[in-house]
This record gives sequence, structure tokens and C-alpha cells, in this order.
Amino acid sequence: MDKLKPIIDHHFWILLVIVLILPIIGWFPAVGQFNAQRDEKISAIENAFTSVPKTPQPNQSWSDGVNKIAAVIEEKSVQEKYEMWRRQEKMMTWPSRISRDLRPTTYFGDIPSKARVIYKNGYNIDVTELWKQVDPFDSKTGKGTVLFPEALMPRAKFGDLPPTSTLVWEAQEDVWLLSSLLKSIRRANSDSAVLTDSLVRSIRSLRLVGGSGNYPDAPADSSPTSSDGSYDSEFGMEEYTDLSGGEFGPDGEQSGSAMAGPSSAGFNPADEFGKEQGRYVKFEEGTLFKKRGFYMEAIIEHQRLPELLVHLSNGDWPVSITRVQMAQAGTQMGSDGYEGEEGMNNPYGSSYSSPYSETPAEFSQPTLSGSEPYATDGLSSGSSENQALATAAVSGPSLASVAISGVIFIYNPVEPPAVSETTTTTTPPPAETSTTETPADTSSTPAPEDLSPDSPMPEPSEPASGLESPEGPVDPEKMEAPAGTSDAAPTTEPELPALESPN
Repeated sequence: MDKLKPIIDHHFWILLVIVLILPIIGWFPAVGQFNAQRDEKISAIENAFTSVPKTPQPNQSWSDGVNKIAAVIEEKSVQEKYEMWRRQEKMMTWPSRISRDLRPTTYFGDIPSKARVIYKNGYNIDVTELWKQVDPFDSKTGKGTVLFPEALMPRAKFGDLPPTSTLVWEAQEDVWLLSSLLKSIRRANSDSAVLTDSLVRSIRSLRLVGGSGNYPDAPADSSPTSSDGSYDSEFGMEEYTDLSGGEFGPDGEQSGSAMAGPSSAGFNPADEFGKEQGRYVKFEEGTLFKKRGFYMEAIIEHQRLPELLVHLSNGDWPVSITRVQMAQAGTQMGSDGYEGEEGMNNPYGSSYSSPYSETPAEFSQPTLSGSEPYATDGLSSGSSENQALATAAVSGPSLASVAISGVIFIYNPVEPPAVSETTTTTTPPPAETSTTETPADTSSTPAPEDLSPDSPMPEPSEPASGLESPEGPVDPEKMEAPAGTSDAAPTTEPELPALESPN
């Protein structure tokens, strides 16, 4: 017992050592057995895979069928891209004063110097005709469905020298895009006969803008351009005010006095498209289309805003709306916390324009009362009744000031799809006839829709609304004689006189 006494005294530590050693001793056999079972299972699974017979899946006939379907889908995709370009190409009409032989034959191709000079001399007339498409209000006659002074129309600046081909192309392309936007606004107001019933009561700003565009040669410190292409160094983020909070107070007025004059609905288009470094919002070579941005401020019936957005999206050129901001019209707060009198009662008062409207300085504040009359705005003269009608059209609790930005998609030229071999082999040749008659003159037969790429700028059969239809050279042999002349060709064959029956 004396020999066991030390063991009994230290039995705790002895057992502790044994307990620590036993798990280690049992671990290795258990792990080895587990690894053996795992390897056995893996081997069984691999053997099961190898035992499956290897057959060609999918078979060759299935692959051939899939490839044929993919080829047909690709052919249809190319055809649809070409059709989209063709539909857009028909809307690219040039003024009729430029003869056919002087017009460009390819998209953004070279334009003769004579045609560029002719285009520059008549450009202002084209813009005026474009402006009339929206049916602007005339205070002299009281007719029109929207307040939109001609001075607010975006215009290109050509300078004193003849413009380059690129500048003419850009100016004409903007004419096409603006025509689409103005037609959309005209359709939105189509159900109104007077100004006070219109959906869009007043257009306060309309611009075409570019964006960052990933232009490789754009300078890092380039400044945004205005609607007419001129640079404005004062147009930047320092003029931008946070408009997200506090637009409406308890009575529908803007809370606070942060905005002393500009419309609270306005925003900086650079927030949507990036700092303007080029003409287009996004610059990528080899893409299906390019995008040109637009920015518009207007006074509308606020309950019909979705209707206006639908009309803009369904324009002649594809449009995607990117941002919409709205504020109650006529509730601008002055620096002392009250509504400015001009901003409430005068649609073209001091609180009329947004800092982002980019309105030319000489036309920034035209008035109805004649304090700053301009002959070009069409609103500084006329009867007092018509001026009162214009004032009432932009005043009311149901009106809202909106700012809308979006992008217009411009399809790039697409080569006509090649004729498939199946179509070529299956199309039977025309049957030969034994007649010896002289074939009819086909000089006046219109060209088919699938023109060859040698003539990529066809003229539409029906000109777009509001644009002058190009006129070609007149053939004297095909001129119709005036009505009432003796040698006028009859439109129908004369009827033979009825023979009288013998008595």
C-alpha cells in the first residue's frame, strides 16, 4: 500500500495524461478507416461513369437542325436591323432648295460647297418652319395651342465662312430630331382648339444635349455646350441646387426661400448624361445606334403627365425618357418668403426660366406686357384679350412645371442583307415570252424598297409632315398640261358614242 500511495495521491494527473493520449490514439485508426471508405466510394462512382456507353449526343442531324435555325434567326436579325435603318432613312429629307445632284449620297458623307452655302442661307427659314409644327400661340390672332417663342428654338451657329459638311449634317440631324419632338407635343395638344385646353400650355426650354460619351479625344476640362452649340463657362454644377427636398409645403407651395426665381422642376442635364464632351450621349464604334439627349421644361396639366410621356416615347424617332421632375406651377417663393408677382401672373416674368434652360440672353425674359418687346417671340404684341388668354393659360391650380430629359436613338447605317443561297436556288427564273412587242417605258416606275447600297439616301414617297419634300429635276416630256388647255391629256379614255338602232 505504501507503494501505491504516491499513485493514489497523484491519480488525477495520471488519469489526465491518459485521457489526453487516448483520443490521439483512436484518431488515426478512425481516420484511416474513413479514408479507405471514401476512396472506395469515389472509385465506385468513377466506375459507374465509365460504365455508361459513350454515344454521340447530340447527334449530327440534331446539330445540323440547330445550326439551320440559328442561321435563319441571324438572317432575320440582320434584316430587321436593315429595316429599322431604312425606316429612319426615309425621314432624312433635305430642303427642296437643294437639288438632287447636290445632296449627299451617304450618311454623313461629303456635301458640295454650293449645297452647303445654300443650306446656310436658308437655315433660319427652315427653323421657322420647324417651329410652326408645334402650333405656337400668336397673340395677334389668338390662334395656337402652346406658348413657345421662336427665340427659344435651338439653332446652329455657322459663322461667316461656309460651313463644313459635318456641321451641316449635325444641323440637319438636329432639325429631324426636333421635328420629332415638336410633332409629339403637337399630337399631345391635338384634342384642344384653344390654348387654355391644351395639355402642354407653355414650352420654356428645349435643348438637344450630348454627354460624356467616352470620347477618346475629349479634353478633360471641356465645358458643357448650350443648345445652339456655343460654350457657356458659367453653366456648371455651382449653379445646381438640391431640389429633392421641400418642394411642396402644407399649402402646395415650396417651403423655404432657397429658390428665389428659377423653376424648382429644373435640373442639370449633366446629372443624367455626364459632362458634355461631345455631340452624342455615348460614343461607341460598331454599335447599332447612337444616342442624342434632349432636355425640356414646360407647363402642363399635371394630371395628364403620363399622356405627354407616351406621346414623347412614340415619336417618329425612338425616344427613351430618363428623368422627370415636377413642381406646382406659379408658386415660386421669393427671398422674403412670398410669391413673386411676375412669377405668378406673368408666364414670362423674372421667375420664368430655369438656370438650366440655356436661353439666349437677349431672349431670356420676353414679356406679354411689352416691357421687353421682341418681334420674334410673337407674344409682345396683339390684343389685350389674347394676352390675357396667354396669361390665364399658365395660371391655375391644375398646372405643373415639369422638366423632362431623355435620349433619342439614331440608327447607324446598315448594309443590306445578302441574298441567301436557298432563296437564290429556289426562285424560278422569269418565263420567256414569244412576243416581240417593245417593252414599256419604265423610267417612271418607282424604285423598290430594297435599294442597292449605291443609293443609300432615297427620297420618301410621302414627305414627313412639316418638312419640305425634295424636288428633283423636271422632265418637260412628263409635265402635265394646265387645266383648260386644248392639248391636255385626258385622265381616262373617252367613251365611244352609242350607235342608234335603225328604225
